[in-house]
Amino acid sequence: MYDLFFSSGTGHSIMVLAFIIAIGLLLGKVSIKGISLGSVWILLVGILFGAAGVKADALFLHFIKEFGLVLFVFSIGLQAGPGFFTSFRGEGLKLNMMAILMVLLTVLCTLGVYACSREDLTTLVGIMTGSATSTPGLGTAQQTYYDVAHGTFLEEVNRPAVSSAIANAFAVAYPVGILVILLVVILLRRLFREDPGREGVEEPVEEVVEMIGEVVNPAIVGRRLSEALAGFGEGFVPSSVLRGESVLSVAEDPVLQSGDRIVLDAKPSDEQKARLFFGRVHRSEAAECVDRSGHLVSSRLIVTKPSMTGKKLSDLDILGKYGVSVARVDRSGIDLVASGDLHLQVGDVVKVRGDKEQIRKVADLLGNSMSSLEKPNLIPIFFGIGLGLIFGAIPLRFPGMSSVFRFGLAGGPFLIALLIGHFGPKMKVTTYTTASANKMIRAIGLSLLLATIGLGAGSSFCVNFDWLWLLYAVAIAVIPAVLTALVARYALKMNFSQICGLLTGTTTNVPVISYVESAYKSDRAMVSYATVFPFALFLQIMVAQLMILLSFVL
Repeated sequence: MYDLFFSSGTGHSIMVLAFIIAIGLLLGKVSIKGISLGSVWILLVGILFGAAGVKADALFLHFIKEFGLVLFVFSIGLQAGPGFFTSFRGEGLKLNMMAILMVLLTVLCTLGVYACSREDLTTLVGIMTGSATSTPGLGTAQQTYYDVAHGTFLEEVNRPAVSSAIANAFAVAYPVGILVILLVVILLRRLFREDPGREGVEEPVEEVVEMIGEVVNPAIVGRRLSEALAGFGEGFVPSSVLRGESVLSVAEDPVLQSGDRIVLDAKPSDEQKARLFFGRVHRSEAAECVDRSGHLVSSRLIVTKPSMTGKKLSDLDILGKYGVSVARVDRSGIDLVASGDLHLQVGDVVKVRGDKEQIRKVADLLGNSMSSLEKPNLIPIFFGIGLGLIFGAIPLRFPGMSSVFRFGLAGGPFLIALLIGHFGPKMKVTTYTTASANKMIRAIGLSLLLATIGLGAGSSFCVNFDWLWLLYAVAIAVIPAVLTALVARYALKMNFSQICGLLTGTTTNVPVISYVESAYKSDRAMVSYATVFPFALFLQIMVAQLMILLSFVL
């Protein structure tokens, strides 16, 4: 018992970190007007423990910090992978271009502060990453410094001064970054004079809904279903035809009669088009009409067979082989139109309609076994982490720079996770992880990272602290945010909600986007945030490393 409380062994170190994390998470639940510092309290509690003289084994803390960083960035990359590359299309491309602009402006502001103040550039990198609330950026900055200065990150154990200085600056700037972005958001709303609540209603995230198209238009009467619908275009999937008290399967390709009702799944924006095409559209009681008819039923089947990963719906030909129509696919809470070129992956929920016995056969084809999803799929996680660490250690040399560049412990695993998440299903690699499991891995990684950083920096916090850091943090946070918002507004015509998502996503600012979502009821802001966040996180990691490399040149 004495060793547990007063030694610096493994048991003592684990106990100290556990109390820091528990107290920090407890304080993180406290919010003022919808704003909470959240997990940053773990960092602050860790600093408080360190300042009070609480110590832990240095080598153990070093390992836990690296391990926490890897877990955190890999879980984000794995979740973001499926939609990462599509975020660079259409509106997403403009948002990510603005993210690049904001990160570049942040770098220029940091260098401007350096030129005016002559503050140590490594310390300013801590302020820069804190202003952007980028914990992976902080970890990358610390690792890069020791790799360049001493040849190994392990030297942090023997020479913790620089690492502590970067962490202390980060701790000071982090709350400033949250408050500054919050104030910028509030001021922009007044400047643009827009109602974000109204924007959210006008520009919702479209989900697939069920509707019935009633055949009133004489132009399609007497034509086969497939022939008639060929003129409608893409954007919806028919599932059955109601004719009086009977229900006809889509697989029968019936000749349409006046009064037939076609049950289809489509986006709300297609409703007017459907009304013009069919003549009349109903949005309610579609499923009930089908289920009451008798032999056709609706069902939701879960893809659980690994062999289904990467399969196209058109290759399975479920309608042709089983007479069962696929209406839509739910992937991580998002409804997708069941187009033929949609690649399935484990965890997808497929909504089908057809004969009960045939649906059972489709269920056997897809797996439809919840118990198999409850088993942790750890192979791609640990294999991906291993590949990511190898990739991150590859040295890259740039002309004119004596130091080598590496993607490191953060960039390497993050990139590999993105690639596995995106290409895994297409290469028949099962990458499915339940949302709760992914969030657990991420939360554990972030908590360990913040606790070890805070505890290691706490002993020197009072010595290193400088009131000017607050001023530097405000400048580095507010100037890029305001300039980026103005360019996005007046050059790219983005609305207030999009700009909120852009600013919070680029700074990976969870507290402020949570405030925007609750206070302004803006779904569009969250969509923009999710579009920008993965790429912005990668940029923050890379910029932190490049700035540290630059500090050895200047």
